[in-house]
Amino acid sequence: MFWERQAGELSATHRVLRFEPWGCGASEAPPADLRIEGVAEGIVALWDALAIERSSVVGLGFGGSTALTLALDHPDRVEKVVACCCRARQPDDRRDFWRDRQAIARRDGLEGLGEVTVERWLGDDFRAAHPEVEQRLTAGFRRSSVDGYVAYVGAFVAMDLTARLASLSTPTLLVAAEHDHGGGPVASMRQLAAALPTAQLRVVAGSGHIVNHEAPDEVAALLAAFLG
Repeated sequence: MFWERQAGELSATHRVLRFEPWGCGASEAPPADLRIEGVAEGIVALWDALAIERSSVVGLGFGGSTALTLALDHPDRVEKVVACCCRARQPDDRRDFWRDRQAIARRDGLEGLGEVTVERWLGDDFRAAHPEVEQRLTAGFRRSSVDGYVAYVGAFVAMDLTARLASLSTPTLLVAAEHDHGGGPVASMRQLAAALPTAQLRVVAGSGHIVNHEAPDEVAALLAAFLG
């Protein structure tokens, strides 16, 4: 769902794999004490099961951080990385924010969190003009289980790739969104680009965090040009 449009466009020239993460939709529950390195291992296991030897990886937010982790931990399996609106580490002042979200999910479930999360993902003007996108993303968010959401937020809070970034050798495209103020702000993405020896950075003007939905044509052009 999340990358449906771009996956459809890329499938004309590439073999494209989309999957639902642990705890989402029909996927099984996540392993105990999940960390981002474990998420990457799970993707490699999926590749092995499908006989995929090497792949480029595209992700946004936690997915972008996971794409970087895959390239760091399994450089022989990753051809190129496109990491959108993401971080290498959660700032100290945002860790309590995420722990509070975990507590809300455990207490109240994901119904209310779906609305407030998507409100934060999309710009106000875009939400007003495209209510169908907000509804689609909210429905997708609610496909997660509470256990899945809590596990991935825990991995998000614990991740710290900063000390390893200089060793990343995979060609990398970083995509930032002008109005992303939480997931991967432009200033943070610029710092990330400076730390990655193989990275190029593109900033999409006028977009909020979910840049592939707010600016799908520009993201499609960036993917096509970078992935070849």
